[in-house]
Amino acid sequence: MKKNTHSRLGRAGGFFLSLLSLTPLLLLTAAATATAAVDLPEETVEGWGILDSPEDDKYLSPGSVTVVRPADFEGEQRTLPDFLEEVPGLRVIRLQGRHGYAVASVRGSTSAQVAVYVDGVLMNLQSEAAVDLSAIPVDSVERIEVYKGYVPSRFGAQAMGGVINIVTKTPGRPETFLSLGAGSFGRFKGTVSRAVPLWGGKLFGSFGYETYDGDFKYRNDGGTPYNNADDYEGRRRENGFENTDMLLKWEDEHWKARASWVRRNRELALRAPGRDKPGASQANAPLLDTDRLDLSAGGNQAWGGVNWGWEVAYTRQEKDYYSRSGASDSDFGPANVKTSEYGTSRIGFSLNADWAVGERHFFEFLGDYSEEKLKVRGDSLFQYLGGIDSYSRRDWSLGLQDTVTLDRAGTLLLTPSVRRHKLTDEDHFTWQLALTKERLFGLPGFMLKGALGTYARAPNTYEQYGDGAFIIPAARDLEWETGKQIDAGILWNGRLEGMKGLRDADVSVSLSAFWRDSKNLIEFDMESPRYGRYKNIAKAEVKGIEAEASAVWEKWAVSFAVTWMEGENKTYDPGSVRSVGLPLPNRPEWNASARVTRRFSPRGARNGSVFAEYRYTGENYADESAKVIFGARGVVNAGARYELSPTANLTVGIDDLFNDSDGWRMMPETLNGPTRMLWYPAEGRTFYLTLDIKF
Repeated sequence: MKKNTHSRLGRAGGFFLSLLSLTPLLLLTAAATATAAVDLPEETVEGWGILDSPEDDKYLSPGSVTVVRPADFEGEQRTLPDFLEEVPGLRVIRLQGRHGYAVASVRGSTSAQVAVYVDGVLMNLQSEAAVDLSAIPVDSVERIEVYKGYVPSRFGAQAMGGVINIVTKTPGRPETFLSLGAGSFGRFKGTVSRAVPLWGGKLFGSFGYETYDGDFKYRNDGGTPYNNADDYEGRRRENGFENTDMLLKWEDEHWKARASWVRRNRELALRAPGRDKPGASQANAPLLDTDRLDLSAGGNQAWGGVNWGWEVAYTRQEKDYYSRSGASDSDFGPANVKTSEYGTSRIGFSLNADWAVGERHFFEFLGDYSEEKLKVRGDSLFQYLGGIDSYSRRDWSLGLQDTVTLDRAGTLLLTPSVRRHKLTDEDHFTWQLALTKERLFGLPGFMLKGALGTYARAPNTYEQYGDGAFIIPAARDLEWETGKQIDAGILWNGRLEGMKGLRDADVSVSLSAFWRDSKNLIEFDMESPRYGRYKNIAKAEVKGIEAEASAVWEKWAVSFAVTWMEGENKTYDPGSVRSVGLPLPNRPEWNASARVTRRFSPRGARNGSVFAEYRYTGENYADESAKVIFGARGVVNAGARYELSPTANLTVGIDDLFNDSDGWRMMPETLNGPTRMLWYPAEGRTFYLTLDIKF
């Protein structure tokens, strides 16, 4: 679908017109509510932030895991990348500003090594290098689980770097939720959802719409920060998007079915220098339209002592890049490509089981198979660049995990697992081993976790063949990535009773260290300002430490997370820019976040709160040759939430309170040359207002 140039009023109107598509669901659920013989049990969850999590969170994996609950930040108009920036050890790489393309790196991994699931459906496709986190809606998300190091067997074999598992809401009682929000630079968003009991199970449906103009002013120094004569007021244009999403899911004790659809129309702004001057033409700026449909169904049963289940899933995605005017000078890819269209379809089947053997062993099994097909359409230049117009790949994996109890008290657990992964004609065997000790040294609340293992990931077709536009095909066949990693951590959850100033504070603290060694690492290399390609680099090493802590007492809640990481290219290649000792790009040495929340009344009362938070990203290299550095950036956000009634909340907030975006620039490695404004300047200070109603 080609994007229309809507006015703000037209876009807002589109939300209400599109809302009519949810009418059948609302009528169905209303009828179900009227005829339901029993009500669903009420579930109450009250949280304060990222680390204020139920005790059971630490049992999700024998390795390191962090859980984020979006309800704790309700009304703050956060995106999925915003939530993930709070997670220690996880780095969000944004290529086009806050609302643009964003991918995740876990403990120094590449973004392609991170597997992303939504309600058990794998979001990663062979036709994409990584999952665009900005395209996944979060208003209907219950929790976000981030697995680092050890990857549990219930996930497939593609997660060499880690897993982001997104679980959408299944409210425990009939509920309607309506959220309306507005913000700076033409932002408008709305969400409506409904949950009811139906046919002995739970039905949940939601619809969301969001639009953003993205045009804003900033000061451009013309590339000469010490010469004010050539300064001018620039304007970022062609930076908008329009998102529409729908979700419908039903489940009971034994069966489940789910359907989701997302449409994202995005403008791809041209570089700022020169293009941002008054009167400069943006007529040939490219556009990207993406439509994705996911369908899945499954069931689970018990047979003897074995619990087993199955799931079948289908995905269809259409992605179209094209020049706005269709002109030959489109500034689109390496050779002025005017259009490139990707059509991807995938069907998959998985079988899982778990069973207890005696009192010491608990086995878990996962087997999955998928076949993905892609067809490419576009102008003849795509073929000239060496691309192909269609391909298909078959992917299967088998995984077995055993949790072994080593002591009578059940506090010492050993968790080995093995996997076999095959893609088309090549396969790899990998293993993991984890050790968990509760009540460390006999102290309640303490837990020790440690894990090591090997990993393997096949190059996807996007990395091998490019996208026919910005990414050109690899110069030679890419090899599988392989690697090994080790991590260890200590956790404590407890209550500080009677401490002055921290009366009955609930406290959570964790400290982890990690190390990863990779071979044939697949990295993206910009070969010119207009295009790049993926390449294998022989060897890379990442090591680091991550810490997080939180405390909740009376009217206060405080959380803190910090990551120190060092990524080093270990390749010896004297004829190339890559050699031993150079840092890996997009891996800052330091990342940190902190948040303070104060409620107007003691904990348990819900009449409002204020918050302030700080996020810091340290300097990091933008290129493999370590010649260009992204400057460090610290951002302060603040806001307040007020309870208008027991069912309605109003939230106001400011992101980037001190408007620090103008200082975020690229600079030469020597630090004594001129700085350069980023290709895509960030927005800076923004305001938002959100009204949330539940009934």
